[in-house]
Amino acid sequence: MEMRTRHLERVRCTITIAFLLTVGCTYSVRAQSAAQLLKEGTYYQGLDDITDRAADRYRQILAKYPKSVQAERATFYLGTYFDKKFYILEERNRVQDWSSFNQAEAALNTYVDNYSLKGSKAYLADSYHTLAVIALRRGRLDDAKEFLARMMKVAKTDPKVFMYKVVWSPNPDDVVRGSCDSYQLAVATLAILEGDSSFSQRVAQLRNWCRANCR
Repeated sequence: MEMRTRHLERVRCTITIAFLLTVGCTYSVRAQSAAQLLKEGTYYQGLDDITDRAADRYRQILAKYPKSVQAERATFYLGTYFDKKFYILEERNRVQDWSSFNQAEAALNTYVDNYSLKGSKAYLADSYHTLAVIALRRGRLDDAKEFLARMMKVAKTDPKVFMYKVVWSPNPDDVVRGSCDSYQLAVATLAILEGDSSFSQRVAQLRNWCRANCR
């Protein structure tokens, strides 16, 4: 009887350990899958690939792993992908694909709605600034100003905006590559909007400001 009891205890321990290992492995694979999808998405986006392979990876993360750490970044990156796609199509194909802006706005608005009170909040100011520039490109000056006003309000929560380029362009001389103070960037952009300039002129003015003030 004693031997049988010991045997049963060993069986229970073995089953428990196996279960814990299985749960641990499943969680590890799950996390790795979300991370791998994010890695693939940013890879394609970095290549200026506009076949929507990047968007597909980001959407897979949001569908399969909506509560993962990667989901927050995927939401923001999805917006920046479609923002970038608009300018690439405009440059390469001479096509103004406003639907790309529509999808960019949808993703970025989803980011600020979903992550204003949770997550890292690392892209709140970035989202508002991108939305402001999209509004400016659409010719919606008042909307651009409203997004910048909201950006100023979240500047304490997200104090830095990383600026690689103000908007995508094929010109390497347009690279800024610096971290900007969120509040000051919003103020500077608002000041630039007050001038009577074209969109490209305003982008150039903002690029010069970023080069002088972002590190």
